[in-house]
Amino acid sequence: MFCVPIIASDTEEAVSKVAAAGRVADVLEVRLDLMDSFDIRRIVRAAEKPVLVTYRSLREGGKGKDKPEQVAGYLLSAVEAGADLVDVELSMSPEIRNMIIGAPGKAEIVISTHVTKETPSDDALEKIYNDSIAAGGDIIKIVTMARQWEDNLRMLGLVSRAKRDKVRIISFCMGAIGRMSRVFSVHMGACMTFASLGPGQESANGQIDIHKMKEIAGYFAT
Repeated sequence: MFCVPIIASDTEEAVSKVAAAGRVADVLEVRLDLMDSFDIRRIVRAAEKPVLVTYRSLREGGKGKDKPEQVAGYLLSAVEAGADLVDVELSMSPEIRNMIIGAPGKAEIVISTHVTKETPSDDALEKIYNDSIAAGGDIIKIVTMARQWEDNLRMLGLVSRAKRDKVRIISFCMGAIGRMSRVFSVHMGACMTFASLGPGQESANGQIDIHKMKEIAGYFAT
């Protein structure tokens, strides 16, 4: 599946972009940390495609500066509003994380980790993988920065492992070198990959335009 992030400053812009992205995406990611103001319920209800609500912290590559308790409030509101998926960073305290995971609602929980400067050692990736599963969500997301071509293979290796372990995963590399893993991860069994709505609408380094992404991915479809 292709997930398109909604890059907007307020609710009106988000609703407009939700409509546009809904024509090309399988899933829409609402990036609350990039917004000056937001009405979560209105944005979620405006979408005709599944919605993933995310508040990405500064330490994991986002713009979010709010306290964990405030972030938990946003994510709990998203669950209550009917969001299909909610992103919960593994680095959040277990108490806050478990409060969101245990909230009543239909939202699936994505336990995410973003390493923005490098791709860690195999031992470090192993720990992130195991800790992510142990956190108790529905999907794990591990994204790193590619510094060499081989980093793509290591992150795609996590996809293969998760497939064997029957774990739902999102795993690829950021950065220009990491673009190949964005394309191949879904073909190898990842839940989804991320692509921008268009030039200038990227939410992360190395994101590919959704139209171009579909064209490239199509060459490798079976």
